[in-house]
Amino acid sequence: MQEKFKIINLTTLLLPRWREQVANMEFRNRILPRDVATRWNSTYDMLAAFLEMRDPVTKFLDRPSNGLAEYLLEDEEWDAIEGLISALKILKDTTTFFSSNVPIVAAVIPAMDAIDETFATGIIDKQILSEPICHALTIGKKTLNKYYMLTDESHIY
Repeated sequence: MQEKFKIINLTTLLLPRWREQVANMEFRNRILPRDVATRWNSTYDMLAAFLEMRDPVTKFLDRPSNGLAEYLLEDEEWDAIEGLISALKILKDTTTFFSSNVPIVAAVIPAMDAIDETFATGIIDKQILSEPICHALTIGKKTLNKYYMLTDESHIY
């Protein structure tokens, strides 16, 4: 999927075509954000924008002159994106909250509880995600629980 984002952002050939296609749309001044390994939540931002721009992206990929039809996503792939966005949203919201000017230590435990609840009963138990994503969230939940146990040893919490 990463390759699909890189190709659409190709500046010399495809970017002018993309801008032409979305010139009269609400997306006229936007390009798809890129996933940056060192930037928190960039995967969420990229996927959310990609899903929001689903129709123009699909039309762009399907346009014969662009030669990108092989990169069209199947319905299952769009479903996977939606599921992944739902899993990553709680992390995006939490990061945004704690990056604000007024984060407080007292909010850490409730935030961890909200993430745990979302990962456990909110997503994994409802099985709205694919098996690999559920597995990754299970590992994330175990990591969260490891840090949660460390709060018992801290005088701050």
